[in-house]
Amino acid sequence: MASSKPYHLGLVLSITCLLQVLLAAANPPPPPPPCEKSDKELRFMFSQWMSTYAKHYSCPQEQEKRYQVWKGNTNFIGAFRSQTELSSAVGAFAPQTVTESAVGMNRFGDLTTGEFVQQFTGFNATGFVPPRPTPISPHSWQPCCVDWRSSGAVTGVKFQGNTCASCWAFAAAAAIEGLNKIKTGELVSVSEQVMVDCDTGSFGCSGGHSDTALSLVASRGGVASEEAYPYTGVSGSCDVGKLLSGHSASVSGFRAVPPNDERQLALAVARQPVTVYIDVSAPEFQFYKGGVFRGPCNAGRVNHAVTVVGYCENIGGDKYWIAKNSWGSDWGDQGYVYLAKDVLSPQGTCGLATSPFYPTV
Repeated sequence: MASSKPYHLGLVLSITCLLQVLLAAANPPPPPPPCEKSDKELRFMFSQWMSTYAKHYSCPQEQEKRYQVWKGNTNFIGAFRSQTELSSAVGAFAPQTVTESAVGMNRFGDLTTGEFVQQFTGFNATGFVPPRPTPISPHSWQPCCVDWRSSGAVTGVKFQGNTCASCWAFAAAAAIEGLNKIKTGELVSVSEQVMVDCDTGSFGCSGGHSDTALSLVASRGGVASEEAYPYTGVSGSCDVGKLLSGHSASVSGFRAVPPNDERQLALAVARQPVTVYIDVSAPEFQFYKGGVFRGPCNAGRVNHAVTVVGYCENIGGDKYWIAKNSWGSDWGDQGYVYLAKDVLSPQGTCGLATSPFYPTV
C-alpha cells in the first residue's frame, strides 16, 4: 500500500500556508515611516508657516528658539498621524465605528504645550464656587441630535487673541447669543469686552468664570453688542454707560446644570447653547483638526471655557458634543471640537460635565 506521508505532509503545509495568509491579513505590516526631511526643507516649511500666520520674532535667537519648538511639534504631528494610520489599517479587519481624531499644524506651532495653555485658555479657579444646580426633569423632551448652528443661533467663530485669557467671556457670549436668537429670532454678536472690563467676579485678561459673566449681564438686564462695545484683547476700564444701557440682548438670570451628569447636560443643550469648562493641556488638543476627541486630558483640572452648541447620539455611531471654541476658524474643525459623549467618567470628556451653565430670560 502506498504511503500516506506525502499526502499528510502536503496537507500540513497547505494549512500552515493558509494560516500565515490569514495572520498577515489580520495583522498587516505597519506603514513605512515617513521620509525624514532635511533641516533645509524644514526651515523652508517654517518660513512658509511664519508667512501664513504673519509671525515675527524680536531677534534671530528668538526665531531659532521658535523654530526648534515648531520642529518638535511637527515631529509630534507626524508621529501621531503614523500611529493613526497604523491603527486604521489594523482596525480595517474588524467592525469599527470610532471616528479617530486628527491633528495638524496650526497657528500654535511655535508654542510648547505649557506656553499654549498659558496664553490661550482662561478659566481661573481662584474664588470659583459652583452655584447651586437646577435639575431639569428627566422626562423632558430630548432629540437624538441637536445642532444650534443649523438653526442660525450661533455666530461665527471668534478669536480671543494671545494677550487675553478671556475664553470665559467668549463662552458666556456665545450662550447669550444663542438664547437671544431662540427667543427673539434675531442673531446678534454680543460684547465679550464688557465682561472683561466690568465683571468684578473675574480677573479680566488674567482669566475668569463664565458664571460670573452671566451673572453680571443678568444683573444689568442685558448686554451691549460687539459693535457698540468692541473687543480689544486687553483689560480696560468699564464703560458704565454701555454696561447699563444700549443692550442688544436681554438676560434675566442663569442656571447651573447638575454636575457630572451628561444626561442633564443633554437636556439643557436640547434647549439652548451651554457653557462648559474643559482641560486642554495636551498637544493632541493644541493641534486638533477634526474627528471625535477622546483625550488625553485631565477631567479634574479644567482650564478652558467653550460653548456646547449641540450633540449627536446616533444609534450604532459615535456620540459626541459639538463645542464652539474661541481660537479662530482655522483651529480644529472650522473652529469647533467634537468631544466624545456619554463616556465612562461622570465628569465627561476633559471634564465638560463638571460645571455647565446657561442664561435665562
